[in-house]
Amino acid sequence: MHHGKHFRRLNRTSSHRNAMLRNMVSSLIEHGRIETTVPKAKELKPIADAMITLGKKGDVNAKRQAIAYLNTRDVTIPKLFDELAPRFANRQGGYTRIQRMGNRYGDNAPMAVIEYIDGPTDLKKEMVTKTLARIFSEKEKVTVKEILEGSHVESLGLSKSLVRDLKKVQFSNSIEAIDQAIEKEMASRV
Repeated sequence: MHHGKHFRRLNRTSSHRNAMLRNMVSSLIEHGRIETTVPKAKELKPIADAMITLGKKGDVNAKRQAIAYLNTRDVTIPKLFDELAPRFANRQGGYTRIQRMGNRYGDNAPMAVIEYIDGPTDLKKEMVTKTLARIFSEKEKVTVKEILEGSHVESLGLSKSLVRDLKKVQFSNSIEAIDQAIEKEMASRV
C-alpha cells in the first residue's frame, strides 16, 4: 500500500532525486540562497533546516553526518559549523524562507528563491527597505520604531502586509540597522 508516503517525487528516480537534493542543499549552504522551482524548494526546506540543526549540535557525530550528506565538503562544512550555526544559535527552527519569484520564461514553471534568513542578502529585508525608501522619498520621513508602534501607518498609507514584513525583518535585525539600510537606499535613489 502507498499510505504515509507523501513526498514529492519530482518526476525522478530515488537516486536522482537524492543526488539533486544533496547538490541543492550544498549549494544553498555555500551561496546562502538559490533559485529553483517551488516544488523543489518545498522539498529542500526540511533538509536545509536539518543541516542547520546538525550544525548547531556541533559534535563529532553531527559533523560526520553532515560530511556524509554534503558535497564540496571543504567549503560547506566550515560554513555550516562556523558561520551558519552561530547565526541561528538563538533560533529554534524556521531557518529558511521560500520567496516566490513568478514563472520561468521557457516552460512557465513557478519559480522561487530559497534562502537562509537573517543573512547579508536577505530578500525580504531588501524588499522592505526599498519599499520604505520609496515611500519616504515621496512623503515625510519617520522612523521604523514609529511605524512598528502604529502611529504613522495610516498617514503614510502603508499596507498591512508591509508592516507585517517589517515586523518579521525587525525580529532578526535591530531597528537602527533597518533605519540605516533605509537611509542608504534613499541616498542611492537620489
